[in-house]
Amino acid sequence: MKENQRAIVVGASRGIGLGLVRELLLQQWSVIATLRDITRVPDDLKQLLAEYPDQLELAELDLSHLDTANMITSKYSEGSIDLLLVSAGIAGPEHQRVEQSQPNEIVDLFWVNSIAPVTIARKFLPLMKANSLIAFMSSRMGSVALNDDGSMELYRASKAALNSISRGFAQNEAIPLNIGVLNLHPGWVQTEMGGSQAPVTVKQSTAGLVKVIQASIGSNQHKFIDFQGHEMAW
Repeated sequence: MKENQRAIVVGASRGIGLGLVRELLLQQWSVIATLRDITRVPDDLKQLLAEYPDQLELAELDLSHLDTANMITSKYSEGSIDLLLVSAGIAGPEHQRVEQSQPNEIVDLFWVNSIAPVTIARKFLPLMKANSLIAFMSSRMGSVALNDDGSMELYRASKAALNSISRGFAQNEAIPLNIGVLNLHPGWVQTEMGGSQAPVTVKQSTAGLVKVIQASIGSNQHKFIDFQGHEMAW
């Protein structure tokens, strides 16, 4: 790993986002970890700050108020970031049925899972170096081709929307600037969203994701890929 490689991890307060911060720090990255409220830092993130005071810094970014991203864009210079990882996401309403859904539920789900991630990527695009990488946390459930049981239909739709919107962003905006884009499937992971019955630990998922990310930097392509390095059908 080259010295002074810097990543922004959006949604770093818990789960996969927090695990990605930890794994990047282990791989000698400098990390800017964002969380919704800078005055309420989780204990695990405080511990990482104590362990890596020279590599880790925190920044506030609220996906419900995207103008908070301006605090980051004003602080860091153009062409100073090697990796942007957008990890924030929600499961949506428990019923997961289109006929039961209410407009506010759909707005929240698609905003967090589909609209805000690409909006953030567009805001941060000037910060990215040539041959850098932008990675979105997608899901196998976002694949139309691999939808073999129709479960979690609202969540699936939000991740399919992310895959679709990010495709246009990659082709028209990122790749022409020599910036690669990945849509990542982390596996079914033991997080608050994934549940304790999930077969993949946060460590297994994030170690694999960081390995995939590091291997992809400089490729300047758009791929949908899982934490084990397997390309997935859109």
